Amino acid sequence: MFLRSWKSLLLSKISIIAGCILLFFGFIDRGAAGRELSTAGRITQVQCGGKGCTYSYVFVVNGTSILDDSETCKTPLTPRGCAEGALVRVYYDPQHLSESMLGDFGLASREKFISGACLVLFGLVLIALYFLIRRAEGASDDPDPDLNLDRSQPDVIHIVQGE
Repeated sequence: MFLRSWKSLLLSKISIIAGCILLFFGFIDRGAAGRELSTAGRITQVQCGGKGCTYSYVFVVNGTSILDDSETCKTPLTPRGCAEGALVRVYYDPQHLSESMLGDFGLASREKFISGACLVLFGLVLIALYFLIRRAEGASDDPDPDLNLDRSQPDVIHIVQGE
């Protein structure tokens, strides 16, 4: 059974670590959400592959053009959607211009918090199930050796020479 094996403990550790990483990035996005500003940008390239699409976009802040990319595009400004050349709303952190996305930082923060908390909880439940099942199996498989002892007999062993 999977829950009794070391593989479940390995999966739980991976789940907890991944959850903590998502929680960390959720805190970063939460900080940026308090400072975020938005501007219009333009999609320069859309690359779709096996795991989804990556949207490259350019936007201008204080006369400086910034090129970045995002795995999501939730803020199209035209009916064209998120196609190449389309206008999009870009959210960015004015303190760290390299932190930008085609979506709200607050929403991204909540998504990362929820996903991270679920992964950590899943890992903790796996660990709890592992130890509960091991304890239950240990109780049923290994009977107490003192359970069947005759208490009327002393525990002292007498050794007599010559016998």
